Amino acid sequence: MRVNPPRRPVFLTGMMGSGKSTLAPRLAELWSAPWLDLDRRIERIFGRSIPALFAGGEAEFRRREAAALRSLVAEPGVRARTLVVACGGGVVIDPSLRALMAEVGVAVYLRVDVDSLVARLRAGDRGDRPLLPADDDALRSRLADLLRDREAAYASAEVVVDGRGPPQDVVGRVLSAMDRGEAP
Repeated sequence: MRVNPPRRPVFLTGMMGSGKSTLAPRLAELWSAPWLDLDRRIERIFGRSIPALFAGGEAEFRRREAAALRSLVAEPGVRARTLVVACGGGVVIDPSLRALMAEVGVAVYLRVDVDSLVARLRAGDRGDRPLLPADDDALRSRLADLLRDREAAYASAEVVVDGRGPPQDVVGRVLSAMDRGEAP
């Protein structure tokens, strides 16, 4: 497994509940690198919570998400250092953001099936996830719709790994995929 850092940003993508925020600090620790959660960056920049920002409409939120990612990669030195970024689940909707992530770093898609996502989200706090209903049947339907709409965008990532299982196993799969040359 690769422990040597990639010397460029690694963008973790995938559905909400796929483990991006759980895996980012683990990968960063292995590489002795910083990590950040893009949603927390959005909240800091715009001074409001994710649900409050979504209250202004998804299109407005996506504009702010794009601004936060673009400002991050515009920071001096970001493109030439190891940084692990846990992206929001919808960041891949914008083709220009997918291209930006591919240009400056390594995009990693944590592929997780709907049943696993439902189980993870059921166990966690849904309060800061504005696109999710509280009812489990509605949750399953919403996740299936989102995944169907986004799968091709997610799958365009440079690295695609099975995101199911314990975090240490998923980290191992990410490192192995990068070590096999699936990501330079």
